[in-house]
Amino acid sequence: MEATVLQDNFAVRIDGIDLSTLDGDDLAEAKKLWMENKIAIFTGQDLDDDGLLAFTGRLGPLFVHVQQNILGDGPDEVMYMSSMDAVAPVAGDLAWHSDQSYTPGPVFATILYGITIPEDGGNTLFADLTATYECLPDYLRAKVDNVKACYSPVKKGRPRRRPMKDDQIDELSDIWHPLVRKHPYLDRKALYLSPNHMTRIGDLSEEDSDALLEELIIHASKFVYSHRWTPGDVIMWDNTQVMHRRDSFPSTQPRFHKRTGFHLPEELRTPVTA
Repeated sequence: MEATVLQDNFAVRIDGIDLSTLDGDDLAEAKKLWMENKIAIFTGQDLDDDGLLAFTGRLGPLFVHVQQNILGDGPDEVMYMSSMDAVAPVAGDLAWHSDQSYTPGPVFATILYGITIPEDGGNTLFADLTATYECLPDYLRAKVDNVKACYSPVKKGRPRRRPMKDDQIDELSDIWHPLVRKHPYLDRKALYLSPNHMTRIGDLSEEDSDALLEELIIHASKFVYSHRWTPGDVIMWDNTQVMHRRDSFPSTQPRFHKRTGFHLPEELRTPVTA
Protein backbone atom coordinates (compact mmCIF):
# COMPACT_ATOMS: atom_id res chain seq x y z
CA MET A 1 0.00 0.00 0.00
CA GLU A 2 1.36 3.40 -1.02
CA ALA A 3 -0.40 6.50 0.33
CA THR A 4 0.04 10.07 -0.93
CA VAL A 5 -1.75 12.99 0.71
CA LEU A 6 -2.78 15.34 -2.11
CA GLN A 7 -3.60 18.47 -0.09
CA ASP A 8 -3.13 19.60 3.50
CA ASN A 9 -5.01 16.92 5.50
CA PHE A 10 -7.47 16.63 2.63
CA ALA A 11 -7.63 13.78 0.10
CA VAL A 12 -5.28 10.81 0.13
CA ARG A 13 -4.48 8.65 -2.89
CA ILE A 14 -3.89 4.99 -2.07
CA ASP A 15 -2.18 2.82 -4.68
CA GLY A 16 -1.26 -0.83 -4.86
CA ILE A 17 -4.24 -2.56 -3.24
CA ASP A 18 -7.23 -4.63 -4.40
CA LEU A 19 -10.36 -3.43 -2.60
CA SER A 20 -12.26 -6.67 -3.23
CA THR A 21 -9.88 -8.58 -0.94
CA LEU A 22 -8.71 -5.79 1.37
CA ASP A 23 -9.05 -6.79 5.02
CA GLY A 24 -7.23 -7.06 8.33
CA ASP A 25 -4.49 -4.56 9.11
CA ASP A 26 -4.47 -3.14 5.57
CA LEU A 27 -8.20 -2.39 5.75
CA ALA A 28 -7.77 -0.74 9.16
CA GLU A 29 -4.90 1.39 7.84
CA ALA A 30 -6.85 2.44 4.73
CA LYS A 31 -9.85 3.39 6.89
CA LYS A 32 -7.64 5.41 9.23
CA LEU A 33 -6.04 7.28 6.30
CA TRP A 34 -9.47 7.96 4.82
CA MET A 35 -10.98 9.30 8.02
CA GLU A 36 -8.00 11.55 8.77
CA ASN A 37 -8.01 12.99 5.23
CA LYS A 38 -11.79 12.94 4.63
CA ILE A 39 -11.45 11.52 1.10
CA ALA A 40 -9.59 8.43 -0.13
CA ILE A 41 -8.89 7.74 -3.81
CA PHE A 42 -8.12 4.11 -4.59
CA THR A 43 -6.62 3.69 -8.05
CA GLY A 44 -6.51 0.83 -10.55
CA GLN A 45 -9.55 -1.11 -9.34
CA ASP A 46 -11.44 -3.76 -11.35
CA LEU A 47 -14.55 -4.60 -9.35
CA ASP A 48 -17.80 -6.39 -10.05
CA ASP A 49 -20.83 -5.68 -7.86
CA ASP A 50 -19.90 -8.44 -5.42
CA GLY A 51 -16.36 -7.11 -5.00
CA LEU A 52 -17.59 -3.55 -4.48
CA LEU A 53 -20.15 -4.69 -1.92
CA ALA A 54 -17.63 -6.92 -0.13
CA PHE A 55 -15.35 -3.92 0.41
CA THR A 56 -18.19 -1.63 1.47
CA GLY A 57 -19.69 -4.18 3.84
CA ARG A 58 -16.40 -4.66 5.68
CA LEU A 59 -16.50 -0.98 6.64
CA GLY A 60 -20.03 -0.68 8.01
CA PRO A 61 -23.75 -1.43 7.59
CA LEU A 62 -24.65 -1.23 3.89
CA PHE A 63 -26.66 1.75 2.67
CA VAL A 64 -29.72 1.42 0.40
CA HIS A 65 -30.99 4.61 -1.24
CA VAL A 66 -34.45 5.69 -0.15
CA GLN A 67 -35.40 6.12 -3.82
CA GLN A 68 -35.79 2.53 -4.97
CA ASN A 69 -36.75 3.83 -8.42
CA ILE A 70 -33.22 5.07 -9.17
CA LEU A 71 -31.42 1.80 -8.42
CA GLY A 72 -29.89 -0.30 -11.20
CA ASP A 73 -30.56 -3.89 -12.19
CA GLY A 74 -28.06 -5.30 -9.70
CA PRO A 75 -28.19 -5.54 -5.89
CA ASP A 76 -30.25 -2.90 -4.07
CA GLU A 77 -27.08 -1.70 -2.33
CA VAL A 78 -25.45 -0.70 -5.64
CA MET A 79 -26.65 2.37 -7.55
CA TYR A 80 -25.90 2.58 -11.28
CA MET A 81 -25.33 6.20 -12.34
CA SER A 82 -25.15 6.48 -16.11
CA SER A 83 -25.45 9.22 -18.71
CA MET A 84 -26.67 6.46 -21.03
CA ASP A 85 -29.75 5.68 -18.92
CA ALA A 86 -32.67 6.13 -21.34
CA VAL A 87 -35.16 7.01 -18.58
CA ALA A 88 -33.12 9.15 -16.18
CA PRO A 89 -29.65 9.95 -17.52
CA VAL A 90 -27.01 11.49 -15.25
CA ALA A 91 -25.95 14.61 -17.12
CA GLY A 92 -24.81 18.19 -16.66
CA ASP A 93 -23.59 19.56 -13.36
CA LEU A 94 -24.76 18.79 -9.84
CA ALA A 95 -24.79 21.45 -7.11
CA TRP A 96 -23.10 21.22 -3.71
CA HIS A 97 -24.70 18.67 -1.38
CA SER A 98 -24.09 16.04 1.28
CA ASP A 99 -25.65 12.66 0.57
CA GLN A 100 -28.97 11.84 2.25
CA SER A 101 -28.93 14.99 4.39
CA TYR A 102 -32.75 14.99 4.28
CA THR A 103 -32.96 11.70 6.24
CA PRO A 104 -32.84 11.22 10.04
CA GLY A 105 -29.55 9.27 9.85
CA PRO A 106 -27.59 10.36 6.76
CA VAL A 107 -25.20 7.88 5.17
CA PHE A 108 -21.75 8.12 6.79
CA ALA A 109 -19.60 7.29 3.77
CA THR A 110 -20.25 7.29 0.05
CA ILE A 111 -18.17 5.16 -2.32
CA LEU A 112 -18.13 6.00 -6.03
CA TYR A 113 -16.51 3.71 -8.61
CA GLY A 114 -15.62 5.25 -11.99
CA ILE A 115 -16.01 2.90 -14.96
CA THR A 116 -16.68 5.02 -18.06
CA ILE A 117 -15.32 8.57 -17.94
CA PRO A 118 -16.16 11.45 -20.34
CA GLU A 119 -13.29 13.09 -22.18
CA ASP A 120 -14.42 16.55 -21.09
CA GLY A 121 -15.67 17.65 -17.67
CA GLY A 122 -17.48 15.50 -15.17
CA ASN A 123 -14.97 16.15 -12.38
CA THR A 124 -16.12 15.63 -8.80
CA LEU A 125 -15.28 18.46 -6.39
CA PHE A 126 -15.10 18.15 -2.62
CA ALA A 127 -15.17 20.96 -0.04
CA ASP A 128 -13.42 20.40 3.30
CA LEU A 129 -16.01 21.48 5.87
CA THR A 130 -13.75 20.75 8.84
CA ALA A 131 -11.17 23.25 7.59
CA THR A 132 -13.97 25.64 6.67
CA TYR A 133 -15.32 25.65 10.21
CA GLU A 134 -11.87 26.01 11.77
CA CYS A 135 -11.20 29.12 9.66
CA LEU A 136 -14.56 30.84 10.06
CA PRO A 137 -14.37 34.38 11.43
CA ASP A 138 -15.88 34.84 14.88
CA TYR A 139 -18.97 36.65 13.61
CA LEU A 140 -19.86 33.67 11.40
CA ARG A 141 -19.16 31.12 14.11
CA ALA A 142 -21.64 32.96 16.28
CA LYS A 143 -24.25 32.46 13.55
CA VAL A 144 -23.72 28.70 13.16
CA ASP A 145 -22.78 27.34 16.60
CA ASN A 146 -25.68 25.60 18.37
CA VAL A 147 -27.95 26.29 15.40
CA LYS A 148 -29.88 23.76 13.33
CA ALA A 149 -30.82 23.82 9.66
CA CYS A 150 -33.85 22.34 7.94
CA TYR A 151 -33.36 19.84 5.10
CA SER A 152 -36.04 18.84 2.61
CA PRO A 153 -36.25 15.75 0.36
CA VAL A 154 -37.46 18.08 -2.40
CA LYS A 155 -34.36 19.35 -4.18
CA LYS A 156 -33.85 23.11 -4.52
CA GLY A 157 -33.32 24.55 -7.99
CA ARG A 158 -33.16 21.96 -10.77
CA PRO A 159 -35.43 18.93 -10.15
CA ARG A 160 -34.14 15.40 -9.72
CA ARG A 161 -33.34 13.35 -12.81
CA ARG A 162 -35.97 10.89 -11.55
CA PRO A 163 -38.35 12.67 -9.15
CA MET A 164 -39.27 11.21 -5.79
CA LYS A 165 -42.67 9.57 -5.61
CA ASP A 166 -45.27 11.22 -3.37
CA ASP A 167 -45.17 8.38 -0.84
CA GLN A 168 -41.37 8.68 -0.60
CA ILE A 169 -41.64 12.41 0.12
CA ASP A 170 -44.39 11.79 2.68
CA GLU A 171 -42.25 9.21 4.49
CA LEU A 172 -39.34 11.64 4.85
CA SER A 173 -40.81 15.13 5.37
CA ASP A 174 -38.47 17.91 6.51
CA ILE A 175 -35.81 17.28 9.13
CA TRP A 176 -33.48 19.44 11.24
CA HIS A 177 -29.77 18.71 11.72
CA PRO A 178 -27.03 20.67 13.54
CA LEU A 179 -25.27 23.20 11.32
CA VAL A 180 -22.05 22.34 13.15
CA ARG A 181 -21.64 18.69 14.05
CA LYS A 182 -19.16 16.68 16.04
CA HIS A 183 -17.36 13.87 14.24
CA PRO A 184 -18.48 10.47 15.57
CA TYR A 185 -14.90 9.20 16.02
CA LEU A 186 -12.47 12.12 15.79
CA ASP A 187 -12.02 15.16 18.02
CA ARG A 188 -13.21 17.48 15.26
CA LYS A 189 -16.04 19.82 14.42
CA ALA A 190 -17.29 20.50 10.91
CA LEU A 191 -19.96 22.51 9.20
CA TYR A 192 -22.78 20.34 7.92
CA LEU A 193 -23.89 21.85 4.63
CA SER A 194 -26.10 20.46 1.90
CA PRO A 195 -27.18 23.49 -0.14
CA ASN A 196 -29.21 21.35 -2.56
CA HIS A 197 -31.60 20.42 0.25
CA MET A 198 -31.26 23.14 2.92
CA THR A 199 -34.40 25.25 3.17
CA ARG A 200 -33.91 27.25 6.35
CA ILE A 201 -31.32 28.00 9.02
CA GLY A 202 -32.47 28.39 12.60
CA ASP A 203 -35.20 30.99 12.98
CA LEU A 204 -33.98 33.08 10.03
CA SER A 205 -36.24 34.00 7.16
CA GLU A 206 -35.78 32.19 3.87
CA GLU A 207 -34.00 35.24 2.44
CA ASP A 208 -31.62 35.55 5.40
CA SER A 209 -31.04 31.79 5.43
CA ASP A 210 -30.05 31.85 1.76
CA ALA A 211 -27.72 34.80 2.37
CA LEU A 212 -25.96 33.05 5.26
CA LEU A 213 -25.71 29.81 3.29
CA GLU A 214 -24.14 31.65 0.36
CA GLU A 215 -21.58 33.24 2.68
CA LEU A 216 -20.69 29.83 4.11
CA ILE A 217 -20.33 28.36 0.61
CA ILE A 218 -17.92 31.16 -0.30
CA HIS A 219 -15.74 30.24 2.68
CA ALA A 220 -15.96 26.52 1.86
CA SER A 221 -14.84 27.18 -1.71
CA LYS A 222 -11.38 28.06 -0.33
CA PHE A 223 -10.86 24.41 0.66
CA VAL A 224 -11.70 22.37 -2.44
CA TYR A 225 -10.18 19.30 -4.04
CA SER A 226 -11.21 18.61 -7.66
CA HIS A 227 -10.85 15.04 -8.90
CA ARG A 228 -10.32 14.27 -12.57
CA TRP A 229 -11.53 10.70 -12.96
CA THR A 230 -9.57 7.83 -14.49
CA PRO A 231 -11.33 4.50 -15.18
CA GLY A 232 -10.80 2.23 -12.18
CA ASP A 233 -10.77 5.03 -9.60
CA VAL A 234 -12.78 4.44 -6.43
CA ILE A 235 -13.40 7.46 -4.20
CA MET A 236 -14.67 7.15 -0.65
CA TRP A 237 -15.68 10.27 1.26
CA ASP A 238 -16.88 11.10 4.75
CA ASN A 239 -20.23 12.91 4.57
CA THR A 240 -19.73 14.29 8.07
CA GLN A 241 -16.68 16.28 6.91
CA VAL A 242 -17.23 17.19 3.25
CA MET A 243 -19.81 18.24 0.72
CA HIS A 244 -19.40 17.55 -2.99
CA ARG A 245 -20.59 18.52 -6.43
CA ARG A 246 -20.11 17.49 -10.06
CA ASP A 247 -18.86 19.60 -12.96
CA SER A 248 -20.87 19.65 -16.16
CA PHE A 249 -19.95 17.36 -19.04
CA PRO A 250 -21.28 16.96 -22.62
CA SER A 251 -24.42 14.83 -22.89
CA THR A 252 -22.91 13.17 -25.96
CA GLN A 253 -20.06 11.67 -23.92
CA PRO A 254 -20.76 8.53 -21.85
CA ARG A 255 -20.22 8.54 -18.08
CA PHE A 256 -20.90 5.54 -15.86
CA HIS A 257 -20.27 5.10 -12.14
CA LYS A 258 -21.42 2.66 -9.49
CA ARG A 259 -22.18 3.91 -6.01
CA THR A 260 -22.39 2.26 -2.61
CA GLY A 261 -22.24 3.55 0.94
CA PHE A 262 -22.21 2.53 4.56
CA HIS A 263 -23.85 3.80 7.72
CA LEU A 264 -22.54 4.49 11.16
CA PRO A 265 -23.61 2.05 13.87
CA GLU A 266 -27.21 2.68 14.90
CA GLU A 267 -26.26 4.43 18.15
CA LEU A 268 -24.07 6.98 16.28
CA ARG A 269 -26.26 7.54 13.23
CA THR A 270 -28.11 10.69 14.26
CA PRO A 271 -25.95 13.85 13.79
CA VAL A 272 -24.77 15.29 17.11
CA THR A 273 -24.37 19.01 17.85
CA ALA A 274 -20.71 19.96 18.31
